[in-house]
Amino acid sequence: MKKTLLIAAAALAAGVISSQAQVYSQNVVGYINQTIPAGGYQIVGNQLINGSDANATNGDINATLINGLVSSPAANATQDPSLSTNSVLYAWNGAGYALYYYFNQVDATTWEGTASPAGWYAVDGTPASISLAGGKAAFIKNNSAAPMTVTTVGTVLQGTNNITINSGYNLITLQVPISTNPVVSGFGLPTGLTSSPLDPPTQALNDVLYSWNGSGYALYYYFNAADATTWEGAASPAGFYQVDGTPMPVTSYPQVNQGFFLYHSGAPVTWTTTFSVQ
Repeated sequence: MKKTLLIAAAALAAGVISSQAQVYSQNVVGYINQTIPAGGYQIVGNQLINGSDANATNGDINATLINGLVSSPAANATQDPSLSTNSVLYAWNGAGYALYYYFNQVDATTWEGTASPAGWYAVDGTPASISLAGGKAAFIKNNSAAPMTVTTVGTVLQGTNNITINSGYNLITLQVPISTNPVVSGFGLPTGLTSSPLDPPTQALNDVLYSWNGSGYALYYYFNAADATTWEGAASPAGFYQVDGTPMPVTSYPQVNQGFFLYHSGAPVTWTTTFSVQ
C-alpha cells in the first residue's frame, strides 16, 4: 500500500514521498504508523524525537514505542511471555539480540504481581533500558494472528546532527522521516563508507546495506563515484549496487521509520544529517 507522506505541511519543499508507512505532522510534531503482518517481523526505527527524560529526547523505548502493540498477561504455567502473543523487540547489541516483551499496564501488573507500568520487559520481569535515539533501530515481531500497526510519536529532528557509524554491523534508520535514496546528500548515509572498484564487490571491500524484505535480506554494496565508474566502465554515481552492477532499486529504499543493517568494514565514521522544516 502506497501512501503519500506529508512531513510538516508547510515544508513540502523538502519533498513529498511515497512509502508503505504513513506520516502525519502539524508543524514539527507528528506520528508515524508502521504495519507489521501477523507472525511477521519489521525493523522499526525512531525518526521522531521523544523520551522519558525531562527534555523528552532520550529515545527510551518505554516512552517512544508503546502504541499499537499486542499484550498478554502471559497466562501459562511458567508465566513465560515467550510462550504468549506479546509483541517482541529484538535489540541489536553489536553481536546479537537482547529480547524484550511488551505488556500493557494491566497485563504487566498481573504478570509482575504488583503495580507495574506499560512497557517492554525482559523475560525475567526486568524493565528494558533501551534507547532508539540517534538513528538506531530494532526488530519487532508481531506474535499475534492479526496485522499490528505500531505508532511512534514525537517531534521531527531538525538542525545538524552527528552520530557514529561503528565498525561491523549497525542496525539503523535514516535520521529524518523520509523515504529516499540512502546516500542522498544531506539526509543520507555518510560519504566515508568503505568502497573499492574491485570485482566482485565483497563485504571486506565495500560496505553492505542489508535491506529487510519481510522474510530475508537483499544485499547492496556501496561504491563511491570514482569506484562505481571504474567498476561499471562508464560514469556512475555514488550509491549502493547489486553484485551484478544494477543500482539499488527505488522499491528497496528505506521506508519511513524503517531500519536496515549496514555493515561497515572501516574505522568508525561520523554521520552528519542536516534537516529543517522552516
